[in-house]
Amino acid sequence: MSGASRTRTTKMQDTGADGIGGRHTTTIPSARKPQRSRPAEPSPQLRTDARRNLEQVLRAAREVFGELGYDAPMEEIARRAGVGVGTIYRRFTGKEALVQRIMIAETNRLTAEAVNALDEEPDAWSALARYLRRAVGSGAGRLFPALSGRVPVTEEMSTSRAELNDAVGMLVDRAKAGGLLRADVSDADISLMMSCLLPPSGLPHPQRLTIAGRYLEILLDGLHAGHSSPLPGKPFTQDELDTLFLS
Repeated sequence: MSGASRTRTTKMQDTGADGIGGRHTTTIPSARKPQRSRPAEPSPQLRTDARRNLEQVLRAAREVFGELGYDAPMEEIARRAGVGVGTIYRRFTGKEALVQRIMIAETNRLTAEAVNALDEEPDAWSALARYLRRAVGSGAGRLFPALSGRVPVTEEMSTSRAELNDAVGMLVDRAKAGGLLRADVSDADISLMMSCLLPPSGLPHPQRLTIAGRYLEILLDGLHAGHSSPLPGKPFTQDELDTLFLS
């Protein structure tokens, strides 16, 4: 797929009284006419609280799924959001719907990261490296797996994924055109790297990010011959590895 042919699509949807009558009519003084009741409008404070709760749930879900993957329990999301599990289920029909919401938001965020890198970096290699560093550094790998039928793919999910593919494809095309990226690397390779750079979830979050950052720099050096980047942190030792997997 060439950069020139890549497009982006967005779709939106909207949704939309009844009457009574009879053969005989009786005049009722206006002061006594029955009034059709209306549902009470939620107070501004209630709307604010509901919006704040939703934001807290989405933030916590992104954090929990990013650390533990999509198998993480809803109870942990509720705990970090400071709400009851019932609050989550009042906003989402189930965990599946919440996963879909996070997947769409994360895909759109990564698309924006790719587009911004293309617009703001001085060259194609810097744009590609910046995109990967920010994607990996944000823990996107656990939020961006091939779900393999675990949740139904909605039209919005398909559209957002296509937009991301286009944006990453442009990063790859420009880096190749400038002779900065190996010719045998595809945009799919770049996207799959995020899921490959997943340190064990049993480690503390800062250490996971450091390890992912080290391995990403190794990958970047392999993608761009002659480029040498200092690796963050210190190497993971065999003893630490044994402790992690054998204890």
